[in-house]
Amino acid sequence: MLELNENIKESLREKNLTQKQVATLLGISECSLSRYLNGTRMPNSEDSQKIANFLGIYPKEWFPVTDDEPEEKNPEQTAFLKPARQAWEKLRTWPEAIRALGKTHTLSVQDICQILHAPRSWVNRYILPHVDKIFLPDGKRAGKEINTNWKQVAAIQLGKDMQDSTWCSKDDFDNLIMGSIVSVTKQTKLIPVELLVQDKRAFAEEYNSYTEKMEELAGYLREYPDSPLEKYAELAALKKQQKQCYRRQLSNEGRAVLRGNAPSAATPDATKSIPVRLPSIPIEKWIAPEDMKDFGETEDTGHKYFFKNGYIRILLSFIDMNGNAVKKAFYVADSETLYHRFVEEYVLISEEVWQTYAIRLMSRR
Repeated sequence: MLELNENIKESLREKNLTQKQVATLLGISECSLSRYLNGTRMPNSEDSQKIANFLGIYPKEWFPVTDDEPEEKNPEQTAFLKPARQAWEKLRTWPEAIRALGKTHTLSVQDICQILHAPRSWVNRYILPHVDKIFLPDGKRAGKEINTNWKQVAAIQLGKDMQDSTWCSKDDFDNLIMGSIVSVTKQTKLIPVELLVQDKRAFAEEYNSYTEKMEELAGYLREYPDSPLEKYAELAALKKQQKQCYRRQLSNEGRAVLRGNAPSAATPDATKSIPVRLPSIPIEKWIAPEDMKDFGETEDTGHKYFFKNGYIRILLSFIDMNGNAVKKAFYVADSETLYHRFVEEYVLISEEVWQTYAIRLMSRR
């Protein structure tokens, strides 16, 4: 009899479930399940398949064959590899499994962890129960080879790295993600300031005149670094005046856009979130807030960056086997980013204001 208890208990720990919870979910008495896991009792075919389906494992590798389920003559040719959703009978032969691993079940658990920026335990809990998957036993227990190493066989046949044991359906994963989207919203829009002025060329001329003054003063300070501090302050003042010069040339629409308070990353909740269309960007390209965090920065560093640069927020909600939900946010760049034509200067406005005045502003571009 194989030493199964520690392996199965580890799977339960990864799923954050107790024996009592599992017994209730599977319709097995807690006492029987405890005996199975302690190795004092061998499960019948029905219970072993229930547990195998729930854990996403290969039942004949993890459970001994009982009297009502005789050993097959050639198990290596008729190995049952578990996809998911209690539909393990759909893949009965190794050739079928290889075809699936090469065409449909191409996403490993490690891949999913990287895409969702989540630990394996989180993926085991919120993703794997909902997607079709194939489990490849490595034939080892307690560090000893006791059966066929199916990961190695698959790697040789497919000619690719198969270090992970569990491989999921890419279509199932994509559909799960899309079905888990709660909202797609946007708070801010980063626009060229030239959209707000009456005469863009006149604005560009004034803006460039400041550039020439700053370059001249900067050259002087490089030649005479011991100049009075007032000279350096003058350089900073010129830059500030340049950034604000567009306000002296605002069009009527520009004044309307800037009326009121500008969005502030310090108080993002004060800016309304507006529903927008989901961009056609692959899930693998979505950005998690923690990606923007560097050493010494706070948790909301990423959120502030996305707020100040007009990114689109995608909020998802995932549910585990117990019905508990957890939310996770991702961001993607604005697919309708606006770029300057005359002056490389931008201003942040709310998405709500942008949608109100966009047609009028763009008609004058």
